[in-house]
Amino acid sequence: MTLTLRPGVIDQSFAQLRTCGDGRRECVVYWVGPIDDPGVVDEVAHPAHSAHAVGYEVDSGWITQLFLRLRRDRRTVRAQVHTHPGRAGHSSTDDTFSLVPSTGFLSLVIPRFATGPIGMKSAYLAELNEAGAWIERDPTAVIA
Repeated sequence: MTLTLRPGVIDQSFAQLRTCGDGRRECVVYWVGPIDDPGVVDEVAHPAHSAHAVGYEVDSGWITQLFLRLRRDRRTVRAQVHTHPGRAGHSSTDDTFSLVPSTGFLSLVIPRFATGPIGMKSAYLAELNEAGAWIERDPTAVIA
């Protein structure tokens, strides 16, 4: 699937990741869009979470409220976007604790706590395949 980001999604994502992580902690946001418009991302959701230099944990109550709102409003999470302290890659923790463990879900990792240039340069994108394995994808080919 190709994601089509509405104007402002990238800038808002980086601003949130930078503010929350403060160049010292991982941070996460979720890209959300309408169910009836496949591939469109028009919202950046920033969860309540705790974080440190090499990980984060999202508040389970926040997740419950998110999924209730998404169901009510006919919306869905299209991707999780989070930072790593050094270069981008998909860790075993990332593999195991995806917000949406279903085929086609995307996980975008931004290096250096998102302190570099805004965009997909040096980012790592993984997609969950039918066998339950994460496969690397080219972020510039998938995210427009």
